[in-house]
Amino acid sequence: MPPVTGGGDAGGLRVSVGTADPGERWDAFVATHPNGHLMQSRAWAGLRRDTGWGPHFLSIEEGGSLRGAALCLQRAIPAMGLSLLYIPRGPVLDYNDPGIVEAFGIGLQRVARDHGAFLVQTDPAIAQDHPTAHAALTHIGLHRVEKHGLFRVAQPLRVMRIPLDAYAGTEGLLAALPHKTRYNIGLAARRGVTIVPRTDREACLTFHSLLKAAAREKGYPVRGLKFHEAIWTWCVRTGLGEYLFAEHEGRALAAIQVLRFGTTAWYMYGASSREGRELMPTYLLQWEAIRRAWAAGCRCYDMRGVYSAAPDRKDPEYGVYEFKRKFNAEMVTFIGEYDLVVRPCAYAAWRLLERATQRPAAWGLWLWNRLKVSA
Repeated sequence: MPPVTGGGDAGGLRVSVGTADPGERWDAFVATHPNGHLMQSRAWAGLRRDTGWGPHFLSIEEGGSLRGAALCLQRAIPAMGLSLLYIPRGPVLDYNDPGIVEAFGIGLQRVARDHGAFLVQTDPAIAQDHPTAHAALTHIGLHRVEKHGLFRVAQPLRVMRIPLDAYAGTEGLLAALPHKTRYNIGLAARRGVTIVPRTDREACLTFHSLLKAAAREKGYPVRGLKFHEAIWTWCVRTGLGEYLFAEHEGRALAAIQVLRFGTTAWYMYGASSREGRELMPTYLLQWEAIRRAWAAGCRCYDMRGVYSAAPDRKDPEYGVYEFKRKFNAEMVTFIGEYDLVVRPCAYAAWRLLERATQRPAAWGLWLWNRLKVSA
């Protein structure tokens, strides 16, 4: 076992916390666990290390076998002289096992204390209707909160997922898609749109340029090149994903980035231009991504976040929801975001600052959406 910064026993379970690479067995456990997620993988740890976070691996073992895992990301808060810990889409453990949950709580308190964290945030990839997860997290001191704006580091509360295995593969899914979706996929192919998969570094740079151009045109923020280069280094180059470009007569009309881990593929980012929109390149692009995900062994295609639990046609983001729904993607609502308060006074100051920034941020978002609707 690699060196650890701390260890201990909890009811026969061994709890370890360290910064050393835990090896391939970590990924094997996370990838095959029902509650596993790409953002709890070693690749994601490397990616976030390159973008300013310090990864800590919290593991729970019994008899030499992993029973639980949590990638904890640390970020310093210079103004407070403290740090924040974030567990993206974790922890990965059996919420029905009180012993494992208790051991996780012990380990989490240890890593928070040892690294000067005033707060631990987490947003498990667990469905809202899970029978025991909320009670388990509450039992070890985590409480559910709702956050917005600048202080929200969590992932989307709602995502759209296609259960590919429910259709026994892509042929079954294609037959079940709405007629208009099938028509648009075929139209793009008939009019000469081709899908080109790429994993080279130049593809990363081209993709980011397309993202920036689309962001300027449509008025939304986009992550910087450093973040996307880290995705390429840790995920694409290592075989966990690819870029797909929809091309027509030598022009790139649209592109998406798809990452795969375990039996799930994630449509992470996408960009399209107004040019060639009548050729329906995004339909063929998504269909090819779905087809390739199934061929790679994925049984779920995650199209990522949607804003509202009940999208309305008047919502500026309704088009995003509607496009995903046209591929038979189903909305999944997760149990939410949780905070573990380690230093109450610092946390109280943090929440006051958070509330002070939320109102102008919410007002700015409302104004921007109104401007987009009236444009």
